[in-house]
Amino acid sequence: MTRPRVIFINRVYWPSLAATSQLLTDLAEGLAARGWPVHIIAAGHEAGPRNDVIIHRTGEGDRHGGLISRARNYTRFIRQVRRELETLVQPGDRVVVMTDPPLLGAAVTPVAVKRGAQVIHWTQDIYPEIVAAHFGALAGALLFPLRARRDAAWRAAGRCVVLGETMAGTVKGHGVPADRVITIANWAPRELHRPSTEEARFAQRAAWGLADKFVVAYSGNLGRVHEFKAILGAADILRDRPDIAFLFLGTGARLAEVRSIATKTRLRNLHILPPAPRENLAASLASADVQLVTLNPAFAPLVYPSKLAGVLAAGRPTIFVGPPDGEIASLLKNGNCGAAVAPSDGPGLAQLITRWQADPVESTRIAQNARDIHKKHFVFESALARWEDALV
Repeated sequence: MTRPRVIFINRVYWPSLAATSQLLTDLAEGLAARGWPVHIIAAGHEAGPRNDVIIHRTGEGDRHGGLISRARNYTRFIRQVRRELETLVQPGDRVVVMTDPPLLGAAVTPVAVKRGAQVIHWTQDIYPEIVAAHFGALAGALLFPLRARRDAAWRAAGRCVVLGETMAGTVKGHGVPADRVITIANWAPRELHRPSTEEARFAQRAAWGLADKFVVAYSGNLGRVHEFKAILGAADILRDRPDIAFLFLGTGARLAEVRSIATKTRLRNLHILPPAPRENLAASLASADVQLVTLNPAFAPLVYPSKLAGVLAAGRPTIFVGPPDGEIASLLKNGNCGAAVAPSDGPGLAQLITRWQADPVESTRIAQNARDIHKKHFVFESALARWEDALV
């Protein structure tokens, strides 16, 4: 069977270490290894082929500064992508559009459809609703024309791939037929498929200076869609427990806020360190006794915290700070691999942490279940097979 060409579009790709870059690199190279002709359009200068993937670069860098600089870079990137598509796309191609920059799909779908390609939207997060959820109803009203263009692009696509069922409901609610909405979870980094050794975990905890602590960690981006009130509240409640430490490993828009609160309230049991490099991610995630995943309820229909996949792959008991009756809370409960607390429930989080700290047998059982749930829902090979079906 002759497979159609697949053209992925995203602002970042290898060698960038951004999350969407790593996901796209995994998928593109996985498809190429199975015989699919794969092209990438991304920012930067490292054109190629690489591992049988043909890379087309738009020339500008993949980094940006402030809001104005970001808007200019996004505009230039989109303009270059449209020009590239005018010459690259052939009838029957599959053009897979990601969401970096936001609303990229709305800008390029008409060009790809006009040239006879089938468009697939790979939606990592849903804009402009995220902006409206952050800034309020007035922002939502001002952004309504952008939403209308986005909706039209979704409806013109052959497929819309989303990360979770709640996101799928949002896309369907904007007029996309249910049979064109496909849920494919993001996978855990493949370095996490093999459990970290006890020696690596011990060395990592020693490097943190927390070898003798019960470590409760948040690993990854501290972004605007995440929620930290309960974590900071639990750290405050447990400030007199020298055997329990809270650890933030990451960067992001809310890092300064978290650091400021920790300093002002003198939370000496809360430690903030840079994120782990991908090659050390397995040991880093596995070295905490509990991993935290958070989500502001206002963003629950719009994003899916993909760090959950890595946490479960590392075999860590997980506490979800977010909607306690939502999709992620249900997954943890049904899989007996974690628990959920409401976003403002610092006392409930503190109580759960102390219970697991006092009962290592329960913690070990939950950790074992976490690996099972990872294998069931978040393995790359399963996602790759589902992507092959979506591309046919």
